[in-house]
Amino acid sequence: MDEGTIGLVLGLCVACVAFLAWRIERQGFALQAKVDHAVGKIEQKAIPDIPDFGELREDLEDLIQDTIGSMRTPQIADHIGAVLSQWAQIKFAKEMQAMQAGSMLPSMPDLTGSEESP
Repeated sequence: MDEGTIGLVLGLCVACVAFLAWRIERQGFALQAKVDHAVGKIEQKAIPDIPDFGELREDLEDLIQDTIGSMRTPQIADHIGAVLSQWAQIKFAKEMQAMQAGSMLPSMPDLTGSEESP
């Protein structure tokens, strides 16, 4: 190979390396811009908007008014249901006491693993 060809190849190699360095630097700037943009979005979401206290008070008053407005006075059926519920709870509690006293409930097996030999 003559010196001219080696110089040309060496010059092309230097040009390619310089081009690649320029592309890498350009992509680094683009990546930095995208990161800055994403950080800006996150910061905007992290800072909540403080609502107006008058608006909060009106919303709370509306909620209370709707809740109280939807309430009704207890009817006779409500009272009868409560009495029946109380009676059933007392009955079931007495039955459970009787089952425990009469040992009608199955007992738990010995889980310690120590078996007595006869």
